[in-house]
Amino acid sequence: MRLAFISDVHANFEALDALSDVLAGADRIFCLGDMVGYYCQVNEAIDRLRQLGALCILGNHDNFLLNGCPPDAKPAVQFGIEQADLLISDSNRQWLGTLPLTWGIIVGGRSILLVHGSPWQPLEGYLYADNPQMARLDQFDYDMIVWGQTHRALQRLDRKPILLNPGSVGQSRDRRARACAMIVDTATMAVEIIECPYDSGPVMELAIANGAGEWISKHLR
Repeated sequence: MRLAFISDVHANFEALDALSDVLAGADRIFCLGDMVGYYCQVNEAIDRLRQLGALCILGNHDNFLLNGCPPDAKPAVQFGIEQADLLISDSNRQWLGTLPLTWGIIVGGRSILLVHGSPWQPLEGYLYADNPQMARLDQFDYDMIVWGQTHRALQRLDRKPILLNPGSVGQSRDRRARACAMIVDTATMAVEIIECPYDSGPVMELAIANGAGEWISKHLR
């Protein structure tokens, strides 16, 4: 089976739409959280994920929308949550409220642990490549562990479990204005890295029209 992994869409429909052909060729699609936040195409992005039948878990920005944004959050974070709260449909808000924090699943004969941040801190953890906690992932009895949160792609294939972070669809921080994803073939465990260009202009224009600050062009241009 071909499994598509995406994360951190952040209400950027232009980026998600750029992955349409890639996602259409996958047997299953998994989204590792943060469907909302930063940008303003909230329902467009969530509607597409639901139409695709993507299996999704909750991210920290999704949780901020449901349960309140920290008062000391950066302006860009506060803006995205305020916009999501204004724009999201009742159906999509209710759908977000049903999503799990973690998901252990067997698909294509492979066991997979899905988290947004880390297995120990599903919402707030950050597993960068140099994090000492990376070594602790060996304790989990899965074929692969896949997470998001950092907006930076990572793969370590020479171990079990293999470790994957597909990077960010909507706000990649190592591939600017690229919608990032990963495809895994469960038969061979081969990993394909996807980086699709897209036009970030409409994303920025909509956010600016709704009051976004100068930060809006960071990571998108």
